[in-house]
Amino acid sequence: MLMYNALPQRLDKYELQERLGHGGVAEVWKAMDTQLQRYVAIKMLHPNLREDPNFVARFQREAQLIAALHHPNIVQIHDFQIYQPHEPQQPFPLAYMVMDYVEGQTLAEYIYATSNVGKVPAPARIVNLFTSISLAIDYAHSKDMIHRDIKPANILLDKRNTTRNPMGEPILTDFGVAKLLSSLTNTQSGAQLGTPLYLSPEQAKGMLGNERSDLYSLGIILYEMVTGVLPFRGDTPMEVIMQHIHNTPISPTLINPNIPPALAQVIERSMAKNPAERYATASEMTIDIAKSLSIPGPETLGQPTHLEVWDRANLQTQQAWSADSSLSGSEKVVAATPVLPVTSQPAADTVASAATQTDATSAVPVFMAQSRPIVPNVAGPSHPSAALSPPPLRPATNVPPQLPVKRRRRVSGYMLAGTVLLVILLIVGGVVAFQHFPLMAALPASTDGHAFFVSSGLTNADSAQGIADQLQIDVPGVATPAVGKSYHAWLLGDIDPLRRDDLTGPLPVNPPILLTKSLPVQDGHIHYFFPGDAAHNNLLSATSRLLITEEDANSANTTPSNNRATWRYYAVLPQKPIAQDAAAFSALIHIRHLFYNEVDISVLGLPGGLDVWLSNNTEKLLEWSVSARDNWHGQQTNDAEIQLMKNQFISILDYLDGLKNVHVDMPANTPVRADQIASKVGLLTVDPANQGGEFNKTNPLGYIDHTQFHVAQIAKASDISATMRQRLAHIIESLQNVNAWLKVVHQDAAQLFNSTPDQLRSPESGHMLDDIVTLTTYAYIGKLDPVTNQVHPGITQAHYDIQQLATFTITKNLPAHL
Repeated sequence: MLMYNALPQRLDKYELQERLGHGGVAEVWKAMDTQLQRYVAIKMLHPNLREDPNFVARFQREAQLIAALHHPNIVQIHDFQIYQPHEPQQPFPLAYMVMDYVEGQTLAEYIYATSNVGKVPAPARIVNLFTSISLAIDYAHSKDMIHRDIKPANILLDKRNTTRNPMGEPILTDFGVAKLLSSLTNTQSGAQLGTPLYLSPEQAKGMLGNERSDLYSLGIILYEMVTGVLPFRGDTPMEVIMQHIHNTPISPTLINPNIPPALAQVIERSMAKNPAERYATASEMTIDIAKSLSIPGPETLGQPTHLEVWDRANLQTQQAWSADSSLSGSEKVVAATPVLPVTSQPAADTVASAATQTDATSAVPVFMAQSRPIVPNVAGPSHPSAALSPPPLRPATNVPPQLPVKRRRRVSGYMLAGTVLLVILLIVGGVVAFQHFPLMAALPASTDGHAFFVSSGLTNADSAQGIADQLQIDVPGVATPAVGKSYHAWLLGDIDPLRRDDLTGPLPVNPPILLTKSLPVQDGHIHYFFPGDAAHNNLLSATSRLLITEEDANSANTTPSNNRATWRYYAVLPQKPIAQDAAAFSALIHIRHLFYNEVDISVLGLPGGLDVWLSNNTEKLLEWSVSARDNWHGQQTNDAEIQLMKNQFISILDYLDGLKNVHVDMPANTPVRADQIASKVGLLTVDPANQGGEFNKTNPLGYIDHTQFHVAQIAKASDISATMRQRLAHIIESLQNVNAWLKVVHQDAAQLFNSTPDQLRSPESGHMLDDIVTLTTYAYIGKLDPVTNQVHPGITQAHYDIQQLATFTITKNLPAHL
């Protein structure tokens, strides 16, 4: 990312004042136009984008198209420039766009405060919002400008204009930016995919997308606004992507029964898998929204279209929607009673007001006052959508899983994107289908259900927030509670007092925690999602048992009843001391080191557990490897490209070695090119004589070895299940594969770093660069054996397995006491 001390205080007539947000490809600043004496927002593209010699021409061409849009509901671009710095600490030119500074919340924040907490906006308010948004979208489409990344985070609510919308008039941002960035970046690392949560199926398949792709995203926003939840969720972006391609969302009427069937039809049509079956224009869609809600269609949108279902029953449903007379007209809301989780997810994917946007496609073109705390980006130059959990893994959409041994011609990231996405879908998707839900599909006979922690991804660089901060409970075959009774769900602390010598800092939660006193039972099945507390604190940090009780529905108890007769279901994570463990830690404590807080890493300022850092840093290694390979043009590689490659080799070695150990491969005065927080600890153990053991506090083992140590210790526990033991063996296999692949990458990167310019231009260096990309791809997503169709697992597979280590097996076997 751009560094504060590398930026000038002033860009031409613009005086930089405050950084509003940053992401993998850009950062946004509030600035003062000193000539016109007004605030503006300046979007500066990440330096990595300027390694393309054709950058200036492309930037100017695309920026001109964006700036040509003039609409009251589209943020206005005033200027775009290439700043040629004179300061030695900023060797790259700065490409920037100047646009309106809009003050107010985002639509994402508005949904977060209304629909996400069960307060669906009144019908008139929904229609007015979509009217403004539709006018902007249709105008841009008429100018052949497609957004490709429509989401609530990219819709600002201008609080200075509340005539039609009291919360603020919608202003769309980032029109055309997804295309601009995907055309400028060398690697296209996720750029063409947009945001997975709002992504159209055709974009998920690697296609560029068209006008109807924007309307699909608009349909998801409508679904979320009237239900309070997103239609597709998953632990990783890849899971969500596959759902967009293959899954049909749950009918919104099953989540919010007050939704008119006609409105459900509008949502269904807007989210059709086949683009031809969707609405042709956003205005057409909004007209049908208005009609379905018995509200006159705004005259600015034209004539209504025909809805297949429109009868008196619909009208009665609509009347029930707004029947709450306790609320005044425009503020009237309906409290939806979701069957699915009501999630607070937008904070990660949205924070467009001065908060960090980690989505690779848009880097927060935000221009407003901050209304929620900034969520720092802990993953380096670009980070996948943080809305997913655990701190997300983003598939590398521009990298082939296997490159030819002989280099016949250079294949660019543009040509690879579609093919590689399909390969990743096959590899990761198949693994997900087989590995991610085995406990759900084949539970032992003595098991009555299961529960597992979910990570929202709303992470904070200084804590374990956003990791294991939510919980999903599923119990089949449940009897309806007695009259006046309801099922209560509790998270309890450890059986024995919590060991504190292996954790640092105060615990964020204090058990027992009442998750809900009204677990829903539908068709004899409990399916409940706990969205976490407001701070997204790590639940696993202090809880390890789950209890379901049947108590008075109106009980005010803050602790579970001592009457054992009220207890119904119980689950406990393995926490017997391990006989072969030198510290007598339990499996639970080692699991917490993976998910919550590893004492040696935390001392270095890296909280959050080992899994998140191992996953994110392997991803970053892949990105830098692809960038280095894409800068190689054989004998035509110019001196500037040679220097860029050298810098990228430094970044690769920073992530492999860790900042304490880069001297093993590079001179001590070599500047750090990787993220200085993320690369504090390396992926590999490259200096075993000075890493680990007595040096743990200042120079621990590499993440791979460190994670493998804890996994191996868990495998020694006597109270883990056979399923967990098999999972642990699979994790070990994955980590051993990754270690072997990355050791070769380490050797090759060090050799390339020490090569002369002429050597770097040689075919041998080209082969070596290809090998590095191949091996880092294997390390991240695994290696598919085309003969056996089996995957040799990598970090992605290990990540899924690690997530399953904290799964509760729920039974009716109750303890004698709590």
